[in-house]
Amino acid sequence: MKCVRIDNFASLICLFLVITSFSACRVDHISREFMAFYFPIYDLKEGKIYEYRPVNDEALPVDYWYYSSHEVDGKLHFTGNYYNDRFQVQQFFRETQEDKSMLLNDFILYNTNEAGGQDQIDVEILSKETFPTLFADSTKTHKMGIKWDIPGETGTTIALNRERKYIGMANYTYNDVIYESAIFKTLEHVEHFVADDGYLEPSFPGVEIYAKGIGLVYYKKQLSEESVIEYELYKTYSMSEFEKKYKRTLNR
Repeated sequence: MKCVRIDNFASLICLFLVITSFSACRVDHISREFMAFYFPIYDLKEGKIYEYRPVNDEALPVDYWYYSSHEVDGKLHFTGNYYNDRFQVQQFFRETQEDKSMLLNDFILYNTNEAGGQDQIDVEILSKETFPTLFADSTKTHKMGIKWDIPGETGTTIALNRERKYIGMANYTYNDVIYESAIFKTLEHVEHFVADDGYLEPSFPGVEIYAKGIGLVYYKKQLSEESVIEYELYKTYSMSEFEKKYKRTLNR
C-alpha cells in the first residue's frame, strides 16, 4: 500500500540546490515553536512505534523506531529505540529540550552476539545538537557526533558526525492528508579507523522531511554515485501492537 508521497519533489530538489547556493547570504527564520515539526513529543508519553519502509527497493529492511517522552524536574526528555526487521534493539538515544535545540545526552549501540543476545556498546558523544526547538535558521548547522570501539577488533573505532541544516518549507502528503513540512539537508561523515591500516572517511549527503505534528516522514541518503536509499513513514502504532506483530512473525 502506498500511503505517502512528496508533493512536487523534483521541483523541491531543484529548490534545494538553489537554496544551498545562496544560504551563505540569506537567513530564513521560522518564528514559531519549531518543535512542532520534530515529533509530537508532548503527546508521546505513552510511546509510539514509527514504521519506515524503503521506497522502490524491497531488498532493504523495514525500520522500526519506538519514541517516547517524559518530564524530569520540569525538563522534557525524548528517547528513541531503533529495532531492526528481526525486532532486535540496535540503538538507544536520549535527548533533552533546551532553549535553542534538542541536545543528545545518551547514546547506546547494541551488538548481536553468537548466542543471539544483545551486548551493549558504550558510545562517546562528541557533539550534541540534533534539531532546532524555537525557530529554523538556514545559516545554522546542527551538529551531532558519536564515537565507539568495534567489539572484537582491537584498535578499530568508528566516529559518525551528522550535520543537519534547514533549507525550506513544503507540503507533504501522508495518509491522504497534506501537512506543512520542514526540509533539511543532511551530511554524515564517517571516520573508520583501523590500527596499522589508517582511516576510511566516506561522506553521505541526504535529505530529511519533517511533517508538522508527525515528525520525520521521509529520508534519503546518497551512499555512492550509483546507490541511494530512501525511506518513508508507513504507519504509527502502539508498542502493544508492535509486540503482537512480533509474536505473529514468530508463529509463522
